[in-house]
Amino acid sequence: MKKLLINIVSTIVIIFSLLSIWEGSRVLLGISVPDYKVFAPLLIYNVVMGFVGVVVGITIFIRHKYSIRYSSIVTLFHISTLITISLLYFNTSSVSAHSINAMIIRSALWLLTTISLLFSNRIFKRKNGRI
Repeated sequence: MKKLLINIVSTIVIIFSLLSIWEGSRVLLGISVPDYKVFAPLLIYNVVMGFVGVVVGITIFIRHKYSIRYSSIVTLFHISTLITISLLYFNTSSVSAHSINAMIIRSALWLLTTISLLFSNRIFKRKNGRI
């Protein structure tokens, strides 16, 4: 059960991160021009965090001992970024609603990833009598 959960979570994280890299890179390179306001620092952040997400997804897949820590850090970065761009959206309108929605999805995905890892780790420790 734990292996299956970890494999599903890591696969979802890696695929989502690759999609972030793909879409963000296309916009950065001018291949794709979205019909909403693009906030360049957020776009760069999303591409960089896409690469980070792939690395963290791989650490989750290989069950690296720090994968929960890495996932927690990514989650905190995304939630912090969500708060920041939300403030920008409401105060300056320099960020589009599409960007807010995308960051909500990223934050939720990583929060669920971290919770899943914590949950699976807790079950594993109970089964082996470590708690």
